[in-house]
Amino acid sequence: MKTRLHPGLAALFEVGIMFLPAIPAYLWMWPNVKGAGLWVAQIITYVYVLAGTLWIGLRRWNLGKLGINKDGLLLSLACGSAILAGRLLIILAIDWGFSPPNISLPWLTGQVLYYFGLVGLVEELLFRGLVYRALGEWRGERWSIWGSSIGFVLWHIFGQGPLVGATALFIGLLFALIRWRGGGILGLIVLHALWDLQSVLLVSGSNKEIFSVGRQDIIHPAWIILGYAMILIVAVYLWKVHPMIKGVLDRSAG
Repeated sequence: MKTRLHPGLAALFEVGIMFLPAIPAYLWMWPNVKGAGLWVAQIITYVYVLAGTLWIGLRRWNLGKLGINKDGLLLSLACGSAILAGRLLIILAIDWGFSPPNISLPWLTGQVLYYFGLVGLVEELLFRGLVYRALGEWRGERWSIWGSSIGFVLWHIFGQGPLVGATALFIGLLFALIRWRGGGILGLIVLHALWDLQSVLLVSGSNKEIFSVGRQDIIHPAWIILGYAMILIVAVYLWKVHPMIKGVLDRSAG
């Protein structure tokens, strides 16, 4: 008698197989590819992951189940606006040791298309879409939140160090909370793309570059405190306050 794997667990196994090419990529390709070749490699990687994510996910669920729906869009955009405003304060409070990038219309257009059309879309569809759904149906919401966040860390940590990993874990948990309370990822795609564009336009296109210049100087400590406070307030709201408000509104409507 054949034993069939749970659909969620089977999907996770297939995601693992999809990432097998990442082993030689991290060992050889990423350390050696530079310039225009690096951009081409990144685009090919995101297209490959997008195709694999859709192939694995749509064999079991529809796009709505993977988070491509209007559920929680207003919540995502409202929380995302507060998060981005808080992060902007943090960025502007620090002297990162970089000159502002030379922005031209073609360059800016390319960055916007790359981060909205590939980075934000693919990473959210993979982690807060497919992995979140698979873990949720297999083990429940808690596994969805933590498992998708840990996967997000593994995507970012290699070659960038533990500090980037800790940051990615915090971001992953914050985004997973929005997915949990909202139910969709459309707003998260926008938030993710704008988060990365903040870094590219105001700091640097690479975490490795940021850490290579050494210690950064804090210019406005109060801005940093306020920025982190805004982000933490969003996290607390999503975790504790939002369900209470939603419960009151639901009872009033009923």
